[in-house]
Amino acid sequence: MVMVLINWLYIAVTSFLTGYGILSLFANLFNYKIRHGMAYFWAGLAFVTVYAQFFSLVCGVSTGANILLCMTSIACGCLYRKDLGAYLTKQVQRLKTEKWRVPVYVFLILLFSYGTSRGYMHFDTSLYHAQSIRWIEEYGVVPGLANLQSRFGYNSAAFPLTALYSMKGVFGQSLHTTAGFFALLASFLALDLYKVFMGKKADLADFARIGLVFYLGVIFSQMMSPASDYYAQVLLFVILILWLEEDIYQKETGGENATPYGLLCILIVYAVTIKFSVAVLLLLVIKPAVMLLKKKDIRQIIGCIGTGFITALPFFIRNVIISGWLLYPFAGIDLFSVDWKIPKGQVQYDSMEIGLYGRGITDVTKYATPFSEWFPAWFTGLKALEKVFILATVAAFAVGVIYLLWIYIRIRKNGQKQLWNPSWNFGLVFLVFGISTVFWFVSAPLVRYGYAYITVVPLITFGEVILCIWNAKKIQPYSKHIQRAFCIVLAGFLLTRVDGLLDDIRRTWKEPYYTAQMDYIDGDAVTQVVDGVTFYVPTESGLIGYEKFPSSLLVWPIELRGESIEEGFRQIIQE
Repeated sequence: MVMVLINWLYIAVTSFLTGYGILSLFANLFNYKIRHGMAYFWAGLAFVTVYAQFFSLVCGVSTGANILLCMTSIACGCLYRKDLGAYLTKQVQRLKTEKWRVPVYVFLILLFSYGTSRGYMHFDTSLYHAQSIRWIEEYGVVPGLANLQSRFGYNSAAFPLTALYSMKGVFGQSLHTTAGFFALLASFLALDLYKVFMGKKADLADFARIGLVFYLGVIFSQMMSPASDYYAQVLLFVILILWLEEDIYQKETGGENATPYGLLCILIVYAVTIKFSVAVLLLLVIKPAVMLLKKKDIRQIIGCIGTGFITALPFFIRNVIISGWLLYPFAGIDLFSVDWKIPKGQVQYDSMEIGLYGRGITDVTKYATPFSEWFPAWFTGLKALEKVFILATVAAFAVGVIYLLWIYIRIRKNGQKQLWNPSWNFGLVFLVFGISTVFWFVSAPLVRYGYAYITVVPLITFGEVILCIWNAKKIQPYSKHIQRAFCIVLAGFLLTRVDGLLDDIRRTWKEPYYTAQMDYIDGDAVTQVVDGVTFYVPTESGLIGYEKFPSSLLVWPIELRGESIEEGFRQIIQE
């Protein structure tokens, strides 16, 4: 825990300072005032991740990368020292006013550091996450790395971020704390649920917060693993909450400012580089695009598109260098002809394997299995609560469509005065998350990949309907009773989450990780020499961990592209 806390302090300082510098630049360019303090941390994490990816194109992401990051952070702090001082003073005053926040923040920091110090090491982390991170630490990016093991081609921006903050030279072991830090920051957003217990009527963002609390409970015992799913799903909840909060704020103030939505869309691009399957969420860009085109704000349009492009650029470059493909494993975009390129047949096989695995099928030859056969087995294999969420999501689709039709009829009847009517705020979010849910289901319906979808869609849909009824004039005399009932239900839900956390803590409190973090699992392996380089070949279902490096399944015949492994790998062409 102690190592985690020290590491988090470093992550917090560097991400906040760089994030403050980045958002201050945007605020000045677009004449916008950042309202949410947590935005600085998320912007900083996005910046640091992009920075780590660019750095990996040159050399290993280790001590040198951190020295340059420290210099950049200090520069941001010095450049904006006056504004930064005023902001921090304001935050201290806020904490003095809301004194309850300090002990709650301390409690959450200790709680999540506990969960990040020990727990369940994800299977994929021992399979390839740890090795991918070590390759980045040691060499940055290596041409044809996916030839050693196809899973190395599953490039995720989460791995360079983890490598940057692993700090093996400082702690004597490679730390993996960034997923836990994401979860910690997200938990701070969930705290605003307290307003409901203070008598304030719930809003749609609160229903999204409920989903976030549930998800944080799900991953609490697993967030020590740097699995890209955790980062991406947490980011989806964060983006949704901030988006809905902005909808509410602009509706209450009568404003129409596209800047916050544009910045959130850049954060979506960041989420896409962590897990490309969330790309459908980019459809949310419709809203800021409409608003900016209406105002003909070309400068901001160019600024947002340019920033999004820079955010995604190193991700795609790394893809090409690692596998020879712009997106792996997607063979639909075939642009490059390099000697380390993974054969198209292997890419297609890998893609089929992922989709089938999500359906609970492990035999690729059964790719043509009809829906009527695989779905019943898939659904039966789900946990009870997961089945409830799936059924609730199906019901939410029907309710959401009916509700949107009702909104459309009302707008047509009353006459629409605005290009973007506030009534469509829910509609856009519902449609985009609904399409994302369908995409998840038809591509690879593993629940771990889609927790955010199957919780968000029913929660915000039924939440919107509940709020609509709650705000009806005929219901107002009973509003206080509804508020009490809602608080009771919410308190009951939160207590179930507390009970789950206590179970996780009971199972792990005797483990000796109060100083250090639980290390990567060290798998068994034999050695094999290729072109004079000794590789570790895992003997236990492909599990290898971090220490035995470099490792390779050696399923395919490979060779070095040059005299050293820095020059990369390619497959031997069979004559």
